Amino acid sequence: MPVKDRTRAPDLLLRFSVDQPPDEAYRLVVRQLGDSLARAGFGLEGHAGGTLKDGESEFGIVSTWKPGHELRVTVKPVDWTDSPDVSLRLRFEEAARGSLVTLEILGWKASLRSAGGEIGDWAAVVLLPAIYRQFSPVGFGDWVMDQQARRPSGESALATYRDPTYHWPNFLLILDRLHLTSSDRLVDVGCGGGAFLRKALESGCSAVGIDHSLEMVRLAQDVNRTAIEAGRLDVVAGSADDLPVDSDSFTSCVCTGVFNFFPAPMGALREMFRALAPGGRLAIFTDTAAAQGTPAAPEPFASRCRFYEPNELAELARKAGFAGVRVEEPDLEPYAKAAKLPADVAAHFVGTGGAVLLLAAKPGSARKKAPGFGESRATGGT
Repeated sequence: MPVKDRTRAPDLLLRFSVDQPPDEAYRLVVRQLGDSLARAGFGLEGHAGGTLKDGESEFGIVSTWKPGHELRVTVKPVDWTDSPDVSLRLRFEEAARGSLVTLEILGWKASLRSAGGEIGDWAAVVLLPAIYRQFSPVGFGDWVMDQQARRPSGESALATYRDPTYHWPNFLLILDRLHLTSSDRLVDVGCGGGAFLRKALESGCSAVGIDHSLEMVRLAQDVNRTAIEAGRLDVVAGSADDLPVDSDSFTSCVCTGVFNFFPAPMGALREMFRALAPGGRLAIFTDTAAAQGTPAAPEPFASRCRFYEPNELAELARKAGFAGVRVEEPDLEPYAKAAKLPADVAAHFVGTGGAVLLLAAKPGSARKKAPGFGESRATGGT
């Protein structure tokens, strides 16, 4: 596609400031832009001459790629008649504190007119409603939940999930129950930043981590680089209700702190069942409604998560085909102490309110006898 570099006033202009210097801001913004496009089925190649695709159909090209300075993508949105190209230009400039990021869209007015439209109509019908929605409690709350927990991304999420302080008690609880050994092959569904995997691999097991956040997949790969290079771990992107693994492949399956986000819980359970070998064990840690409004599930999460009572969770597992189902409402305080959490943090884990642990197994005889679920030991640390 020919690229026309025109100097003209932008049809649309957006500016925002960020705390990072231009080089870092460029990396962060462009990386998250690429991830967001990928989730919507688009692909952006991050280099000069790279393509912008809708599925397999190319409709744009990276006409400028200057890390720390400028990204310009030239697109052809109208493919049924001759129309001008449209240029989407991101500029990064040093500011007194961090960077000033400018988005300029050039040629959009002319392209709209070639298709019989006007920019005012398009802005009123398409652009402005999308912007206004993000300022509503519903729209903004949905974004916060995704950014912080449901699909974590950004620098804050990277820092949190590299070493998730508040998750260590349930990590240690699950490991206490599973008693993993070097003969185990583990799949961690919703593995986040890979901290649980790092601890689990100390048993000598091999593992696969799966998460739908590309940011978390990259972080988990970084945290567990040595195990990956040794061939003991793979971390891949995927959905809980369509796991990218072979059937009957694992002796253990873990899903900790994410089950209440799943839109299709039964689909996810059936996929975990499929992935486990006969005799394989399942451990799911999640929350009951007692956690709503507590530090474990504050707003906006409290009104957007699905909470499961013990009987309900057990019934779901049985319907998915699991046997030997048992549900605990554990006291996590001993595990908070074992994790050597600060006293003010450990205080949040006193008592049994809100936490629930499902343990179950896939019927059948394992090729190698897998160890059974252990009793509480509350030992170990981060």
